[in-house]
Amino acid sequence: MTPSSTLREAVKTSAILSLKPTMSIPTRALRNSFIPAARNLPRITSKTSPFSLRYRTMATSAKEFLCILPDKPNALARRMEVRPTHLADSQAHAGNGKMAVGGAMFEEHPAEGKAPSFKGSVIIYTVKDAEEAWELIRNDIYAKSDVWDLEKAQVIPFKSAVRESL
Repeated sequence: MTPSSTLREAVKTSAILSLKPTMSIPTRALRNSFIPAARNLPRITSKTSPFSLRYRTMATSAKEFLCILPDKPNALARRMEVRPTHLADSQAHAGNGKMAVGGAMFEEHPAEGKAPSFKGSVIIYTVKDAEEAWELIRNDIYAKSDVWDLEKAQVIPFKSAVRESL
């Protein structure tokens, strides 16, 4: 079968079945007759789904911010006292999509059976702007309980390239 006869057959089939595929049958038949491997390629469409446009807009409206929050000197007792509340609030922020990552910073990783030497916290917030990240920080129980040294805190615009769960 020649490419032109394949094209004629495809046009006839398309007219009989009244199909409205993503790529017209004549175009697909022509593409497949010249490039046999093209059968495995995704179909080409010129239409964009309204859902995909909304999805892209929503995905780009939130930005990531890397927050480095050092502890104040001698804050360990205060940290441990309010830690359960901090962890519960952090879970809530992770659940609503505002916190991507959060955890403690140490002077060094604790040895087996040893108490950790806390140095502060690191959080990646996914929010609309830096001010919203600062608002979350100021409202955290660690900030309100004088654990974090907000004068030394940093909120850095950030874009993760790779994420992998632990």
